[in-house]
Amino acid sequence: MYPDHELSSLPEYRAPRPRLSRARAEVDARACGMNCMHALAEMLRQLYAARQGRAADVLMDRCSREALEKLLRESSAFLGSRVRYAVEDRLRHRKPQLDDTALPTIRAIASVLNAWLHDGRRLAIRSVLRELSDEELKELAALPELNDEVATMTGDFS
Repeated sequence: MYPDHELSSLPEYRAPRPRLSRARAEVDARACGMNCMHALAEMLRQLYAARQGRAADVLMDRCSREALEKLLRESSAFLGSRVRYAVEDRLRHRKPQLDDTALPTIRAIASVLNAWLHDGRRLAIRSVLRELSDEELKELAALPELNDEVATMTGDFS
């Protein structure tokens, strides 16, 4: 081995942080937590782009009314007209008993991420993970129902 190739002289390799999204930049500018809203908005956008409207409806049913209302308030520019209309329509026709069985937003997101992994939609998973803050990524990775491969992907974004 040559002297200039010693392991102690090599710089520490660190993967570059992924490019920030529009939603992430907006949140950084406001200096307040996202609370998974931009990740939920990106997930809904991905579901409708893939023509998975039924899966989007199930996701919205798993989220609480407050979370969906907060999504409309905070993420209006990021949602797009199709997703915004779908969320408003879902809220308008929402059954009251759905709020009793609502999951925390991070758990609702985890269930779709697991389904996407099974379908091989890793790029969609990465686009949603990019929207989460470091604390939310840690919380997501700690969920017992999350697939191990998705939990490993969260390390790329923290």
